[in-house]
Amino acid sequence: MAAISSQLNFFDSELPVSVRLRSGVKFQPDQEHWKFIDGIYTVYMNFSDLPTQVAPLVPYIKQVLINFLEINAPTYAVNMYRSFIRLADVIALTELNEVRQVTETHVLNFIAAHKHRLGIDGHLSALISRWSEIGIPGLSKGAVKILKSIRKKSNKKGHAVLTQDPVEGPFTEFEIQQLTQALNLAYADGRIEPKFYYLTWLALLTGQRVSQYCALKVRDLTMKSISDGSLAYEISIPKAKQRGAILRDEFLVRPLLRQFGEEFFAYAQEVQAEYPELGPDAPMFLTNVDSNVLQLDEAYQEHWSPSTLSAHFTKALSEIAPISPRTSEPMHMVIGRFRDTLGTRAAQEGFGELVIAEILGHVDTQNVKCYVAVIPEIAERLDKYLAKDLAPIANAFVGTILIMRSGATRFGDSSSEIIDYKNSGQGVGNCGTTYNCKFNAPVACYTCPKFEAWIDAPHAELYQQLEGERNEILEVSGQRLAAINDLTMIAIKNVVDECARIKEELKGIAGG
Repeated sequence: MAAISSQLNFFDSELPVSVRLRSGVKFQPDQEHWKFIDGIYTVYMNFSDLPTQVAPLVPYIKQVLINFLEINAPTYAVNMYRSFIRLADVIALTELNEVRQVTETHVLNFIAAHKHRLGIDGHLSALISRWSEIGIPGLSKGAVKILKSIRKKSNKKGHAVLTQDPVEGPFTEFEIQQLTQALNLAYADGRIEPKFYYLTWLALLTGQRVSQYCALKVRDLTMKSISDGSLAYEISIPKAKQRGAILRDEFLVRPLLRQFGEEFFAYAQEVQAEYPELGPDAPMFLTNVDSNVLQLDEAYQEHWSPSTLSAHFTKALSEIAPISPRTSEPMHMVIGRFRDTLGTRAAQEGFGELVIAEILGHVDTQNVKCYVAVIPEIAERLDKYLAKDLAPIANAFVGTILIMRSGATRFGDSSSEIIDYKNSGQGVGNCGTTYNCKFNAPVACYTCPKFEAWIDAPHAELYQQLEGERNEILEVSGQRLAAINDLTMIAIKNVVDECARIKEELKGIAGG
């Protein structure tokens, strides 16, 4: 593209000296580059990169974009700018000289060039409609008329959910169990930063958009005493995407599980202590990126932008991602999948569209119908044949096998012995830590790295018991509840197989 620079100066003289954005901050529009951060949103519009053919239109499109910035979210204004770039590129392909109007022919050429990209003509329609409504020159009547007459094709809502896409769609219950295990192990080993650990758990529990997590501050997490004297935790999440709303004007209040709330609150206090000058206004998740772009709103110093947080989240989680049984590859870790997962789980629990919309923070139900529609397509049960196939993939058992019980970390300490009272009444191994985790032994132990399984213990009996319970729950309550111990079952299967392998190996050594 040829640059247009000196040609803009005359037209730019008609622009206002400063513009107040919807958020209340101001910027000066008399530059060829509009480059700034409004809260958590980065605005970058480089008018000097546009083709020379549209130079006469630039002052007009600037005025239109100023209107978008004053009324709409910055991201919407940027989308309108990108739509104009696509239109300008089409014009440059068919026009040798400068144009002073967008014509019907330009619009038809644009639609033909982008006929396979759903929603693109809708973006152009929004741009042209606003351009026409506010009376800015540069449009022919034919261009406005043709866009109004064309039926727009919209993106199919919830396609990844409806198809249960194994890469872009919701995680299965089994994959969530795999992921939480991998996440906890990585955090314990220092292989994931605390901010990404807590963000992942928050996304699992609340299912909101990445922009909402970008806007979170330490003050949004609260702790309070309840009637029985225990502590309860709540997170107030900025709604962020509500039409016409300013970023932190409205909030969704969500209770947090006590176990997570305690740890998350301690993390938030550490963040506040690290930035005493910001105090409780410190961002909950501090950015890793040093930006030289002007931040117009000082209240959002050190906050992520949505695109940057998404990229860093994906990178951090991809390094610890477990293997998906559906793809036999590491899980694709994008934050939007957690939102789809929560919506799908809510539908499985029998919640209707209105409740799911409230859970996900939607103002209406048009975007949640896919979750209810997909219930009959939820993944089939995990039976013993599938468990056999998954065992080598999942690697759910992360403890150790003890050939000799004297090899236990806490050998001689009877309190370390883990007994399966419900089934065999016999011991199955030792706990290698003195930490009182309060989880359900021995079921929870098989996915814990501190579990030291005895080679001669009746692990297969516990597996058979869990399999029988799963079948019963499946008949009465459905897949969602039946799958709750699937990862543990795989872990037990790992133990049974590994014990058999070691015994065979020892037999060979003894025979030799």
